[in-house]
Amino acid sequence: MTTNLSILDGATTIGGTKILLQSDEKEIFLDFGKNFKKESRFYEEYLKPRPSRGIHDYLTLELLPRLNIYRKDLIPSDINKKTLKNADLDGVLVSHAHMDHVGYIGLLKKEIPVFSSAMSAVLLKAIQDSGRSTGCSEVAYTKPREKTGKQNRILKTKHWRKSPTSGRDFFIPTNPSEELLNFWQTTPGGRNHEAGKLKKCKEKNKPFHFESFEVSHSIFGATAYCIETEEGWIAYTGDLRFHGKNKQKTEKFVQEASKINPKILITEGTRTGRDEIENKTEENVYKNCLAATEEENGLVIADFSPRNFERLETFLKISQKTGRELVVTTKDAYILESLSRVNEEDLTSDVKIYKDLSAWKRRDKWEKQILEKFEEQTVDPKEIDRNPGSYLLCFSFWDMKNLLDINPEGGRYIYSTSEAFSEEQKLDVERLWNWLQYFNLEAIGFGVKKENNQTKLEFKSGYHCSGHATPEQLFEMIDTIDPGTVIPVHTENPEFFKKNLTTRNVEILKDGNKITVK
Repeated sequence: MTTNLSILDGATTIGGTKILLQSDEKEIFLDFGKNFKKESRFYEEYLKPRPSRGIHDYLTLELLPRLNIYRKDLIPSDINKKTLKNADLDGVLVSHAHMDHVGYIGLLKKEIPVFSSAMSAVLLKAIQDSGRSTGCSEVAYTKPREKTGKQNRILKTKHWRKSPTSGRDFFIPTNPSEELLNFWQTTPGGRNHEAGKLKKCKEKNKPFHFESFEVSHSIFGATAYCIETEEGWIAYTGDLRFHGKNKQKTEKFVQEASKINPKILITEGTRTGRDEIENKTEENVYKNCLAATEEENGLVIADFSPRNFERLETFLKISQKTGRELVVTTKDAYILESLSRVNEEDLTSDVKIYKDLSAWKRRDKWEKQILEKFEEQTVDPKEIDRNPGSYLLCFSFWDMKNLLDINPEGGRYIYSTSEAFSEEQKLDVERLWNWLQYFNLEAIGFGVKKENNQTKLEFKSGYHCSGHATPEQLFEMIDTIDPGTVIPVHTENPEFFKKNLTTRNVEILKDGNKITVK
């Protein structure tokens, strides 16, 4: 029996991970993510792949592998199916719910199951429930399309009264609670819903035997895997770090992986080659952001990555310590409530919910449900305007328009998210700076300088920490696990591993490369 490992995407980029593991009888993907760097060559915020053309645009621009693994209802008639290589995919092992790892799963055949942590399953459904429906976003359940036009080249969503949404099967490590099953089996839209299975993963459900290990990352439910093949074990880190509330889980994965003598370790390398002086932790972030909040009597705004609920917990502690109310958006509240089905802590009872000035009839059903259920916890912008020092507001750049209704006169904006790396991100931060200048909000964590008519962004460390391990921590992890071969992914600098791990066998693969497990 032969086992092959192919890196179809994400070999030399941070994200877009698509790793195909094939034996003579079984095939699985390790993640199936959206490659934001490749997409940005053609698309931006207001220029997107056309929903009416299904997977056509993705295939044409080589954003998807040309395999016969996609939903039939997303394949328009002018795609020659004979050009799609035959594949019989048995499942996707999901490391975590960031879009660069799961963003294209919605395009896969609905019959292809997902294996993940319970937390990732809930996050993926909650994000889909509260977001805009596109083919890519339909990970937990799909809205069926039909072909239209004289030549069946145009796709449209079937009428909501006639065609139910249809769920994908998810397998998780533990038996789901009744409350979790109820959440899984319903959707907030008007369509009827035929839910997919959500059940404990038994050995008979696994295409390959594997063990899953939750690890620390900047999103709850992140998972690493050890997969057994005929030729030996393969370990996959997903994205991980060695700090935060779940750092012991990362350490446990490393110890367990070291016991199986893996043939191959597929490791992330996000921070390799970056010029970083210090390795900040969540505890550092708490102390620095607490000090910044205590020094301000007016409004404080905290900006952190979407779905980074550990950072939200940090700011919740800060709000309680400083006598402020933590205010979140309706979308954050919906996802927080969803997480309570698998999380021991229900954070929704500890926060206020910002009620923006939108017409009720224009709100989606999920948002109406949140505002009705937590009506006593909602806060109007005028309430914040009257007493800004009583609130810690969780807003990002995309929420700045709502400040026009609060109209703060000074205050602080704590930038607790990653630096801007792409040109598009830098433009967004420059626009954010303009908003802060308009409202006389002091920026904490970043600044803007003008030099020779050029804008220069400066980011200050200590208010954000990475969701990824340092190079030194990765090397220590590799030494402990002691694999036969190291394959770096999720990095723009894979050669960094070869240069620094001179005594180890490091395989540098490009997108599309395949190796045989020996």
